[in-house]
Amino acid sequence: MNKISAIIVVKDNPPYIFKTLDSIADFVSEIVIVDIGIDISLIEKLKKNKLVKLVKIQGPVPYVEKIREKTKELALYEHILFLDPDEVVQPELKKIILGNYLKYDYFKIPRKNLIFGRFIKHSRWWPDYQIRFFKKNSVKWPLIIHRQPKVTGQGYEIEPNEGLSLLHYNYQNLDEYLSKAQRYAKYEAKEFVTENQTISFSQTVRRSLNEFVSRYFASDGYKDGVEGFVLAFLQMFYYFLVYFYYLETKEFKSGEKIKEEEFFRIGLKESLHWKRKKSIKDKLIKKLL
Repeated sequence: MNKISAIIVVKDNPPYIFKTLDSIADFVSEIVIVDIGIDISLIEKLKKNKLVKLVKIQGPVPYVEKIREKTKELALYEHILFLDPDEVVQPELKKIILGNYLKYDYFKIPRKNLIFGRFIKHSRWWPDYQIRFFKKNSVKWPLIIHRQPKVTGQGYEIEPNEGLSLLHYNYQNLDEYLSKAQRYAKYEAKEFVTENQTISFSQTVRRSLNEFVSRYFASDGYKDGVEGFVLAFLQMFYYFLVYFYYLETKEFKSGEKIKEEEFFRIGLKESLHWKRKKSIKDKLIKKLL
């Protein structure tokens, strides 16, 4: 068996956890399941897997980046595979890693996101590179949500091929997306307050519209059809959600004058900029904006 440790942070009873475990059973020598609130029924099933070592983390863990760095110390071996309980390591990806892992310090792996039941090929959801296989001391994770780690040493970037990717059973439906967005946004807003930083309406407008435009237009999200539009819109709304939670902590007394027309002005300007075929009227409006 390869001297590789897998680390998976698990909460509740994720539906794809056993697909994840099955995909690495012939790849790793130990699987460390980090328990941040697993259902009792799932714990009993996990204990039947001889590769699994359960480690309980006390206290709330709002998002996995809070403990990623700490969990590295739970690994018995120098080479570590980080996975989420909704990710599957495909056979060809395992072959690539096993053929090269002694030569490199970390691997950038493409991730294939299945969202709302389909593969989302654009809008920055593909190839969605993740650093998930590495030597223990070659990466350092920040405590900030959805950030990539700092790396040292020589890396291997796997080509963006569907068969060589991590298969990610991402958001199954809107309820799951909104539930996670609410949790992440609440804690992100709380961290702004804790660190005595401010968020303005103007910043929020620019961040949110940049998110929508960069995903839907610049990164061809429209090619993913209705799902592409919905996802780009939801990603845009997320930044407003952070701002709203931030305002709530201030009891909606930020002292800032909200210029709501700014949202429509910037939105129209950006949309016209990325519009494929512009009429004379469009060009005139853009100049006036």
